[in-house]
Amino acid sequence: MPNISSKSFISAFFIVMFSILILQGCDEKKDNGNTGKGSDTVNSDLVIKDDKGVKVNLLLKPKVGDVLSYRMNAKTTSKEKSPMTQDKELTSIQDINYYYKEEVTEITSAGIVSYKITFDSITIISNLASADSSVSLAYNSNIKDSIYSKPDFLQYNAIMGESFYARVSQNGEISDVYGLEGVYEKMFKALGDTLTKEQKETLKDSFGKDAIKAVLQQQFQMFPENPVYVDSAWTRSYETQMLIFPVKNSLSYKLKEVKEENKQTLLTIDADLAVDFIEKEIKDKEMSYKVEDSKTGGKGVIIYNITKGCVIKKETSTNLDLTMKISAGSQSVKTTQNVTTELFVNLLQ
Repeated sequence: MPNISSKSFISAFFIVMFSILILQGCDEKKDNGNTGKGSDTVNSDLVIKDDKGVKVNLLLKPKVGDVLSYRMNAKTTSKEKSPMTQDKELTSIQDINYYYKEEVTEITSAGIVSYKITFDSITIISNLASADSSVSLAYNSNIKDSIYSKPDFLQYNAIMGESFYARVSQNGEISDVYGLEGVYEKMFKALGDTLTKEQKETLKDSFGKDAIKAVLQQQFQMFPENPVYVDSAWTRSYETQMLIFPVKNSLSYKLKEVKEENKQTLLTIDADLAVDFIEKEIKDKEMSYKVEDSKTGGKGVIIYNITKGCVIKKETSTNLDLTMKISAGSQSVKTTQNVTTELFVNLLQ
């Protein structure tokens, strides 16, 4: 394989800020659930004991004025071996840290929670390597160096210090993200205010509220509508795309434990992921792509403080092993890929 150029590295690592991870979580409280009122007076009605055991109404119920501080670490490692890499393994790593705050500004009578969100900093370490070559790239939103000014990081720079809002249901689903005008204006200004109206709309679509919802949804655990007993499970499934193939993601959650700690009620939730390919062969006019072998899955553990309405800790991981055949006419090649993702959410003291 030829040496990896800086240009090809940046192309391979054009990092989209809000990439979607499959196992989804919730938010963290700044005080780690160790202060405030006891669980006998705050959200105590959500935990019920009956003749069948302990059941929990899994709801997001924080308090207006709560300020939540976060560190979220998302790491993706990809390995590929194919004729395109001269049958040498090519490894890419993206390691992103997000630091931001959320303030509960409003809770409606229907339980919809509004958060004001402000990103404090983002750091990125990226690496692309083969057996005989490697290129690294580091970005820190707090350091205005030559990397900071690259167009690849325009959206990161623009969101720093610009508050916007998100609405979240009691079941943990983000329904809306709004108030992004300041972010867009900083992006337009960084490009010299030379964009046409159509170009501005295209840029907003590429870095819009749907993209931001994707990363924030990783923080908010999506709960079922009905109460759940300890040692009982619930499932959620949805269709998405893996590479070019349509797949069905099946998530299984299990409420493992309910315990009292420092006058707070903490829940331990286990998560498992299964992925099924809806179609294993995709054809167009010139090419065909076929999955010949695949192994997919994922696991996670979530510690949820139901008294405070937030997650104390979250760790998830997913893995994909894929062997794919790519054909054009009578010629075909095989490629093997392995992709692992790790997500960690931790409370900042």
